[in-house]
Amino acid sequence: MNNRRIFKDSFYLYCWFFQVVAVLCVTSVVIWLCFVPKNPIFTIVDFSFLVFNIKNSSLHSGNNSVLLNVEIFNPNKGMSIYYNDINFALNYNGLVVGKYSTKGIYQGHKNITRKEVQMYIVDELFWQEIDSRSINFILDLETIVKFKIFEWRTKQRGLKYVADMSNVTMSNNGTISSEKLVKLYHKSSHL
Repeated sequence: MNNRRIFKDSFYLYCWFFQVVAVLCVTSVVIWLCFVPKNPIFTIVDFSFLVFNIKNSSLHSGNNSVLLNVEIFNPNKGMSIYYNDINFALNYNGLVVGKYSTKGIYQGHKNITRKEVQMYIVDELFWQEIDSRSINFILDLETIVKFKIFEWRTKQRGLKYVADMSNVTMSNNGTISSEKLVKLYHKSSHL
């Protein structure tokens, strides 16, 4: 009779121990999922070419540039983001025709930050191509971020984004006929 009671008590002890371990595992998974940072979302809200009259302007007037308005959204709850310099590169036919770099910024959680990016382009072929027909170009974005969760900061993470801007045509006054709100897609992560 005594052995049966010891067996019953040890069975309850093992069940209790298993329940405690199961609850701790489930709690750990839930906490881990809550604190896994999501990457920021970059969107091109507006873009235009700053050349007053393509057909008559001198290509060396100093005003041949592309103006982008970029929106940066932090989708994380309770996590801020520290950005190092944000580097933009405009590629046309496999060549980089424009570059721009912004200084590092801090962005609070569930926050939207807007950046104006002006890239000077002196490549005459680019302006001749855009004058004659619609063109396709690619915008690359690279940055390094740290996420801040309460007072703890994650290690640095390299982010690369790309936007394929196709069938872009421009009128004489520099306005664009193409889709607006172009989302940049994540290429890779982790340094």
